[in-house]
Amino acid sequence: MKQNVLSAVALLSGLSLAVAQSVPAPLKLTSTTSVVTQTTQNGKTVETFTDASKVAVVPGTLLDMAHTWQSVSKSDLRNMKLDMKVDPATTFRSAACTLSGVTTLFSADGGKTFGAAPLKKTVIVTENGRQVQRQVEVKPSEYTNVRWQLPVVKAGSEGRCGIRVVVK
Repeated sequence: MKQNVLSAVALLSGLSLAVAQSVPAPLKLTSTTSVVTQTTQNGKTVETFTDASKVAVVPGTLLDMAHTWQSVSKSDLRNMKLDMKVDPATTFRSAACTLSGVTTLFSADGGKTFGAAPLKKTVIVTENGRQVQRQVEVKPSEYTNVRWQLPVVKAGSEGRCGIRVVVK
């Protein structure tokens, strides 16, 4: 089981790098997967990040997966999209991006469609002996992909977009 989880982390890193290769040359993109350890010091939660390839990753481990970029362009980049897959060996927890004005979208169908949270899906339920369709909220734990729409990446700027997931 432990080996499967470690393989999943290696796969997660590979998927992130595959996305990085499709980004235009004016943007230098680095992908990382880190184990997040939370401790309490002086009544405050402190987080420590360790490269996931250097420690044991077991079910319940909190991971921080991130794309960090540096614009090497001499002009602003517009309407960029940055995607990240939520590996099936993990459960999505949260997403964040340091660039202001970013729109964060989510998918629950493997990246076919994206929408703002909370996502909705249609389910068929039985009520009074009849099958009817209902719209229900998709739980964040069901998210399969995250997309950040970056309206403007300023020339020479740096930023970070990432997700937190828990290993199943």
